[in-house]
Amino acid sequence: MTVPTPRTALLVGAAGGILREVALELAEEGHTLVLFDRDEDALNRLAERLAPLTKVETVVGDITDIAAAERRLTDIVAQFAPSILVNGVGGDTRVIGYADLTTDHFDQSFLENVVSSWIAVKVCAPRMAADGYGRIVNFASAGGRTYSHFNNAAYVAAKAAVIGMTKQMAYELAPTGVVLNVVAHGPIATERVAGAFERRDPAQREAVLSRLPMGRYGSVAEAVGSVLHLCSESAGYSTGSVIDINGGLYM
Repeated sequence: MTVPTPRTALLVGAAGGILREVALELAEEGHTLVLFDRDEDALNRLAERLAPLTKVETVVGDITDIAAAERRLTDIVAQFAPSILVNGVGGDTRVIGYADLTTDHFDQSFLENVVSSWIAVKVCAPRMAADGYGRIVNFASAGGRTYSHFNNAAYVAAKAAVIGMTKQMAYELAPTGVVLNVVAHGPIATERVAGAFERRDPAQREAVLSRLPMGRYGSVAEAVGSVLHLCSESAGYSTGSVIDINGGLYM
């Protein structure tokens, strides 16, 4: 087995359920971690957990405050030059019919999912390209591939836009050694998603599970494997791809 080259990874939305596990796996591989999140308490708890394994830096900030985020990201690139970027941002567990959506829902969804991912790539990718190496992973959703039983049209539209945006940026960066890919998760039992599921009444929970070919939500552990592959050296010939992790919800 090839030993990974130690690199620096920037995880945006690091305190989220899936990225916490990604951070642990990257730490065990020996990568230096820069953890970016707006939840300072959760960020500090994660850093304490990872500190025995690797060097960890924390950055408290709101990626949806684009001007401030650009400044913070610029400082991160200048100081740490991350060659791995994972944008684990966005998410929505609200089931809202199309007729009840407002323009504010669309503005919020596109800011949280599309614009926030773009600003991180905009700032980080030029340094990666100059160094001739980069791995960028954006988070979409099974809903962005088709439709969703679990969200709303604003969220689905935003996640579809993440896919299209990533493909275009992957094309533009393809000659540089920087690859960009998308992981499209189906329903994964993070704390937030599992909590929303448990708040449904029993009939609703049964109806949700009946729509899943595997009859269950995916575990966080099952969600991270493809993310880790796309962060690795072995993903160097994969760019503009979408990896589906959804238990058969989208085939």
